[in-house]
Amino acid sequence: MTDRAGGARRRTLRNIAALYGVQMATYLLPLVTVPFLARTLGPQAWGALAVAQAFGGMMSLLVDYGFDLSGTREVARVQDQPARRAELLSGVLGARLVMTLCVAALTLVAQATVPALQQPLLLWAAVLWGVAQATSLMWYFQGLERVTRVAGLDVAAKVAVTAGILLLIRRPSDAWLVPGLTAVATLLSNGYAFRLAHRDTPFLWPTWSGTRATLRLGWSMFVFRGSAAFYSTASAFLLSLFVPVGLVGFYAAAERIARAVQGLLTPLHRALYPRFARAAAAGPAAARALLPSGLWLMGGAGAVLSAVTWLAAPLLISLLLGPGFERALPVLRALSVLPLIIGVNMVFGLFWLVPLGHDRAFNITVALGALLNAVLIVLLVPGRGPLGMAEAVVLTELTVGAGLYFVYRQTLRPMTAQVLPVEA
Repeated sequence: MTDRAGGARRRTLRNIAALYGVQMATYLLPLVTVPFLARTLGPQAWGALAVAQAFGGMMSLLVDYGFDLSGTREVARVQDQPARRAELLSGVLGARLVMTLCVAALTLVAQATVPALQQPLLLWAAVLWGVAQATSLMWYFQGLERVTRVAGLDVAAKVAVTAGILLLIRRPSDAWLVPGLTAVATLLSNGYAFRLAHRDTPFLWPTWSGTRATLRLGWSMFVFRGSAAFYSTASAFLLSLFVPVGLVGFYAAAERIARAVQGLLTPLHRALYPRFARAAAAGPAAARALLPSGLWLMGGAGAVLSAVTWLAAPLLISLLLGPGFERALPVLRALSVLPLIIGVNMVFGLFWLVPLGHDRAFNITVALGALLNAVLIVLLVPGRGPLGMAEAVVLTELTVGAGLYFVYRQTLRPMTAQVLPVEA
């Protein structure tokens, strides 16, 4: 038993290390290009790029359909069942093909109706980037707790993209190459990961019945991702509906830095999530026993990251963005509290409610947060611009966190009721 526990711990640590490699490539490598892009593109082109990428990010969430959570949870439950894994891979592939067709239609509509998306080459490059991100198979290897090899592949692709950006972008009109290069490298990486996934899992062609079943499986997490995206991924796009693209550039610059720091929590969450999913399968008591360690790890890491970001904000703006981006400083400081808030939110939401199947309560809480964010945007952004958007995001995350904690406390009541008669 001790050997098995020790093996699980070592596997988790290896996965954490591998996922941190991916996260550093995802967030920190682009920070290498931020000084270059900020000076080469300028606030106007930077803002246009941010709006296009925000739209591409929303389309990515549509194609992903929450499978990075629901799929990982399901794979963790059927690790030793190759036939079931094959059905799941086939169903996810079919679902993503259907959602990609929906994305193409939505992009055509957005191109014709949204003024900030009137650069077709930039828009479609950003959408291709979003689709490429969504077709990653990292969720599958996370569920199997075998992410090391595919993580190395992902890092190599991102290093190549960074080199391509530094070599090829020379003027504001080259902004489309940022998502374009990333899309090509990601698709190549995903193709090889697809081959790796089917070395020990049979390949099945998608069927309509399997696709529909998989869409139902991922629905609850899709609702969560879509609601959360309204006050995270979509912020730059929503801001462009109220202020000029040049002002969006200041917000997007600060948000890029803040999200890069916040992203350092993601490998920790992804590596721990399968453990909580397995513990939840044994019952609420087993999941609750793990919860304090998750809270200390995620909350502690978030607190450190928030403090460092707030203190280093002037230096980060000066080094990474340079002259002309001074107005991004108050925005970055407002967003610096996000790692702490989101780290705690992940524990009560993704380590407790989701593994135990309380998807409905989780989704309602997050959806109410999205509605609150819409109200806050209307109230704060017209008068306060980018800073108002940052304040709306932070207030929304705080409210969602309070809601998740309340729901968590409610789910403890049945456990307490079961224990009381025994004590009596």
